[in-house]
Amino acid sequence: MKTSDRDFDELLGEALSREEADIFERLGKPSVFDLVTDTFRGTMRWLNILAYVFTIVLFGLGVVCLFGLLGTEHPPTMLRWGLGFSFCMLAVTALKLWFWMEIQRHSILREIKRVELQVAHLGAQLRGAGLVPGSRGNQAGS
Repeated sequence: MKTSDRDFDELLGEALSREEADIFERLGKPSVFDLVTDTFRGTMRWLNILAYVFTIVLFGLGVVCLFGLLGTEHPPTMLRWGLGFSFCMLAVTALKLWFWMEIQRHSILREIKRVELQVAHLGAQLRGAGLVPGSRGNQAGS
C-alpha cells in the first residue's frame, strides 16, 4: 500500500486523541524561512554564521573575477580571472550544499522530536492504564 505524506498525516490525525492532535497542529510544518533561521540557532550557530559570511564574500569575489575576465583580452590574464571565478563559484556551490544539508538535519531532528513526543504520550497513557509491566507504580509496591 502506497500512501502520500498527506494521506499519512490524515491517518495519523485520525488515530490521535483531540489533545494530541492539537499539540501536533501547533507544531505544524515550518516554512523554508523558519528552517533557514533554525540553522543560525543551536550549537553550530557560529560555524553557520561564518560559512554564510564566507559565502557572501566568495560570491562577491566571483563577481569581481567575472568582470575581470570579461574586461581583459590577454589570454594568460583571462585564464587567471577564469580560474578565480571558477574557484569562487565552486566554493559558493559547496557552501550552499552544506547549508541545505544543515537545513535537512534540523528538519530530521524536528521530526525525531515529534516521534519522541508521541512515544512519551503513549507511554503516559499505558502507565496510566497500568498496562506497562515494571512501571514505577508497580516497582514501588514491591
